[in-house]
Amino acid sequence: MKTYNIYFVIIFSSILILNSCQDFFDINTSKDTPSEVSPEQLLPVLVFYSSQLCYDHAEYGVYLSQALTTGGRSQTSAYAYKSGWELLSMNRHPQWRRHFYDIGVNADALIKGAEKIDSRNYILIARTIRLQSTLFTTDAFGDMPLTQVYQSNSPAYDTQETVYDWMNKEADELISLYENPEWISYKNNRTISVLQDRLFGGDMEKWRAYAKALKARLLLRMIPNWKNTPENCQKIIDAADAALNDPSYTDALYRYEGGSTEKNCPWGPAQPKLNLGWAQARENLLTDAIPSKFFAYALLSVYSSPRQTIGLSLDPRAEQLMTPRLDDKNVNTIRYIENNIGMPATMKITYYPDLYALQGGNPYTKNNGYIMLMSKEELLFIKAEAQYWKGDKEGAYNSTIDAVKINMRRVGVKMDDINMKPFIDRFFSIRLPGVASFTIADLMQQKYVAMYLQPEQWTDVRRYNYSSKNNGIAYEGIFVYHVTRIHDGTRNVNPTNFSQEYSLTRPFNLYAAYWIDKPDNFGVNAKFSPNAWITRLNYDPETEDKYNRKELERLGAYKNPDWLRKRMIWAYKNNSFVTSADPDIEWK
Repeated sequence: MKTYNIYFVIIFSSILILNSCQDFFDINTSKDTPSEVSPEQLLPVLVFYSSQLCYDHAEYGVYLSQALTTGGRSQTSAYAYKSGWELLSMNRHPQWRRHFYDIGVNADALIKGAEKIDSRNYILIARTIRLQSTLFTTDAFGDMPLTQVYQSNSPAYDTQETVYDWMNKEADELISLYENPEWISYKNNRTISVLQDRLFGGDMEKWRAYAKALKARLLLRMIPNWKNTPENCQKIIDAADAALNDPSYTDALYRYEGGSTEKNCPWGPAQPKLNLGWAQARENLLTDAIPSKFFAYALLSVYSSPRQTIGLSLDPRAEQLMTPRLDDKNVNTIRYIENNIGMPATMKITYYPDLYALQGGNPYTKNNGYIMLMSKEELLFIKAEAQYWKGDKEGAYNSTIDAVKINMRRVGVKMDDINMKPFIDRFFSIRLPGVASFTIADLMQQKYVAMYLQPEQWTDVRRYNYSSKNNGIAYEGIFVYHVTRIHDGTRNVNPTNFSQEYSLTRPFNLYAAYWIDKPDNFGVNAKFSPNAWITRLNYDPETEDKYNRKELERLGAYKNPDWLRKRMIWAYKNNSFVTSADPDIEWK
């Protein structure tokens, strides 16, 4: 990892943001190159990047978790998920640089600047954002520089277990400091306005609740594989409750006002490139994206040939997340395709749903929408999952119901509208009918929908090893991403018509050089291989391949497609809950 002059990175990042949206942050800087950047100038940059990092991971994750696909069939392009998932030849993935340079360097500078003026609130916020960023980064790449970071061009990589040990200690220390009046109410703390902190407006009690929420997300990685014990499940439940019951808890939402590049939400129809001049600038591809069969047909249970204008799916969230569009036969429905199979020649992209859904209630895909760093429904799903694995099935069911209802309201479902009541009641009667039939598949499938356009969607799928009937990986005999009770395609919508099943399937059109020329991936058997799913990103070739090749070779990560299939530390089998039909599965 190349070491950059610390002030060059800070100043360049700051000038790009502050000059392009001066009214946005209401900060004036000298046109001459400054020799030092103040905490007041650094904080809005750092908070902005915390939002952008969330988008970076979600932008990859929504395709890698197979919620969306694209209509193209080319084998290579700048967007690997559009063209065979050929990841190794990409110029760079934005997540690596975002963490180490945009966030890491600026966070360190903010901490040093805050120490100089003795303002402890800046230190707490910088450390919290750095913790959030570290979790995102290790969950995408695995081993990474930590103890030797910024000390040389080629720092040693710490193991993912070491990184997790550090994060757990850092989370505990941060929570302790947030609960210490000598830190959050310290006499020398400078006032932080919403112009500096667009997440919480400098409210340290809200930052405290967010740190507790990060702790819950961090601990969730222990289940279902790594350290799945009743004691650890209780720790997760306690952490989720600590955040949910904090009187100052509020969702961590970075709101965009719309109207210019930096003011437009990255998921909005303006498709802004919010990378501030760096080579990894990437706009969203929702104009070219299509819902996958797994997401639309299976989870949302779209009806195949309706003529009505509302109620086109079992899940009332579907029409809030994506607006159905007419085809050349004037049929109005939400269409979908298999992942990476390519759009049929008879179809046009305009026949598929509008994923900006400007007529719906989806808050993420509007120019004046928001990036969600943490939500109440995610915390409830975290709690539900831990309750489930601890053996409290009733508690898990009730927490899941609460989470789904909150998510429905968030995306615009009119829960109190008498006209919507039959649709909502039908959804719950079929998808979540009661405790007796409730399984881990029901829980995680509902979280999958709620985490649409959120980084946790891909992390969850990988934690459960893409569990499906196709790859044969099961948890307590349940295929987590195998969906039952799907509509049968007839005009009737009675409960008996929801009788079809569908299982998550490996994408089609995978890059042959990586994925096909392997004994367990070949031909018709490709989709059945439990060892042939992407579970991580390769390290940034613009820095790591050039400056830290020896470390990559030591790990076995240098230009090696098999590295992309190596499981994260939290995905290996470590208990009897998980089983596989394949005796040769690479659990170690």
